Amino acid sequence: MRSIVYAGNDFSEICSAEVIERAANPIVSEAMAVPGRAGALLVSGYIPPVDVTVRLFMDTGYNPGFTGMTRMRGALRRWLSCPGGGSLVLPEDPEVEYRDAVLVGASAWSSLFETGECELTFTLFDPIGWGAGRVERTESFAVGGNWPTFPEFRAVAAAGPYVQVSLPSAGKGIRLDHEFAGGEVVVIDCAGEAVEIDGADACVCVALESDFFALEPGEAVLATEGCACVETRFFERWA
Repeated sequence: MRSIVYAGNDFSEICSAEVIERAANPIVSEAMAVPGRAGALLVSGYIPPVDVTVRLFMDTGYNPGFTGMTRMRGALRRWLSCPGGGSLVLPEDPEVEYRDAVLVGASAWSSLFETGECELTFTLFDPIGWGAGRVERTESFAVGGNWPTFPEFRAVAAAGPYVQVSLPSAGKGIRLDHEFAGGEVVVIDCAGEAVEIDGADACVCVALESDFFALEPGEAVLATEGCACVETRFFERWA
């Protein structure tokens, strides 16, 4: 891909682009003092938003003239004017999308003619990229990417007192206690920690010992009880 895609707009119609600055994802740590311990005890950490700077080059493949250039720069301004942000795809990795990106800085064009260039800085509020969407219908499958991903499970319940989907290798699972007649459609959203039975909220059916788990990159082997036709949906995530 020769340019960026931002908020659904493909900039390659007007210009090419290159990423010129992006640091590694930093970690913000949280710690607490412990009596008798030197320093502090690391409690948790998280990845804050990060910035990425892109240089745009006017690259139409022809000379549109001064009026044409003015119109094109106007189109670029409209595409970039998204107060609520949007998804961003970078030319270096067109298979990965960064959601919740916001333009936070822009330089002036170096020239008002077809050789002009400028720099844009985006803040990635979700710095872990979203890759290919996957749908798996077997209990064993490979998880791509290099970062954990939260799946969504869709299943058809069998008649019985519960439905359970678990990941034995992690010792985690979600169990729904409910008198199933058989044939109910169950949806378990691990990212949102939400559960539905036939489209109705069923969070009250989640057993106390349940854990909404993530899938690690590599081989995943699920175990299911009380259901059939289990479908696992997830996106590959990339740091």
